[in-house]
Amino acid sequence: MVSTMSMRRRAAIAAVALGALPAGCEEPLQPVSEAPTLLAEAGDYTMWARPKNREKRQPVVAPHGGFVDIYINDVVVADLAMVLPEGLLAWSEDAMVVLAGYDAAEGGSLVQVAVMQKQAGVWAWEQYDGSSDQPRFSGRPDVCVGCHSAGEDFIRSFRLPDPPPEG
Repeated sequence: MVSTMSMRRRAAIAAVALGALPAGCEEPLQPVSEAPTLLAEAGDYTMWARPKNREKRQPVVAPHGGFVDIYINDVVVADLAMVLPEGLLAWSEDAMVVLAGYDAAEGGSLVQVAVMQKQAGVWAWEQYDGSSDQPRFSGRPDVCVGCHSAGEDFIRSFRLPDPPPEG
């Protein structure tokens, strides 16, 4: 029978032996980083496509500034090109729309950037003032959800593709 003292002694010896192993086996700790913002993920959105009938800055009656430029990622471009018998019923996963709000029809100052992306079947939003790269708010704010619920799958600036005409 092994005594309690010898069990403790064995545990202590094992701890010392393990502590003496070279530290090269362990990965150095990395700082925890926050997930990138939607705006960071969008990158240079001004190089993205523009929706049909939204190729130029448009006046709006919305909280995004008096005039907006709208940009769509390649997922939305592909969705808009789909021709399905039933049309498209919802935007695809990772669809992203960026709206840049200005205080004038030409030139002018950037007053706001709003980004929306479909993630896990729901839309997430971020809104920035024109001079910051940190969101004023993000996620599913009531103000965004409430207004955008009037759109087709939460998009208000352009429509989902219709079914092809019967012929």
